Amino acid sequence: MATIFTTDILYATVIQRGTTIATLTLSGVSSLAEIISRIKSVVKDSIGMLTLNLRNSTQGWRQQRNIILKPRPHAVQLTLF
Repeated sequence: MATIFTTDILYATVIQRGTTIATLTLSGVSSLAEIISRIKSVVKDSIGMLTLNLRNSTQGWRQQRNIILKPRPHAVQLTLF
């Protein structure tokens, strides 16, 4: 992946099964992990295969990635009797 600087302006489009489920404008991120973290917070209920179209308008590049989101494990509270 190309280098991402925190001053870059990124446009992210998230597609699942041919339907756009999120469109974001991002700045202040410097890694793909941070981008995916922000996407997860927006598409909370979506799981499975997603296509991420990412465009860096500052540097002039565009990339497409396939990512898989797994369901979040539910917290279980145990009590002692």
